[in-house]
Amino acid sequence: MQRRIGVMGGMFDPVHLAHLAVVKQVLNTLELDVVHMVPCAVPNHRGQAGASGAHRVRMLTLAVADEPRLVVDQRELERPGISYMVDTLNSFAEEFPDAALVYILGKDSFLSLPGWHEWRQLIDICHLCVTGRPGVVGDMPAALAEEDVRRRVCNVADLFSQPRGKLMYMDNLDLPVSSTAIRQALAKGEMPAQLPLSVQSYIREHRLYF
Repeated sequence: MQRRIGVMGGMFDPVHLAHLAVVKQVLNTLELDVVHMVPCAVPNHRGQAGASGAHRVRMLTLAVADEPRLVVDQRELERPGISYMVDTLNSFAEEFPDAALVYILGKDSFLSLPGWHEWRQLIDICHLCVTGRPGVVGDMPAALAEEDVRRRVCNVADLFSQPRGKLMYMDNLDLPVSSTAIRQALAKGEMPAQLPLSVQSYIREHRLYF
């Protein structure tokens, strides 16, 4: 069977339990061999992270230590310039030319795709797995709706019937955890329970977000 590689990007500022629940469910449901979790270096549509890249990598490494199929990947932190996901996915396609790539993203990010750099090229490089985010509402842009109709499949077998370019929803992930709310709580001296215990300890030790 063709190797299946997932890619999940994000600020992971900090990584929290919803990140982990989503990525583990996708990992198992799609029977992926591995998921590369890629911390963003220079975002295009938002401000810089509250913690440095090195701290975010360390927290992510601690959080996934119990699952060898989750890999912390620093390629965006090591690449200069804006961290465009199309460049990241192209680098995976070059590194793993015989693998099926699956880009994992939340529904809010999916709905914003037409505003992304070279978004049509992006969705030709890989499959998309769109995970449900509670509270995400809004109409789908017309250009994206056309792609949605053309690419959408309803099961794992159909997703991997082609090497790339398909789209599958996983709407059963109801995990209302916000990194912004977590950072706000930390700034007030609170330690949110939505953080893995190892990440809580790291934040206390290095006094992050206070």
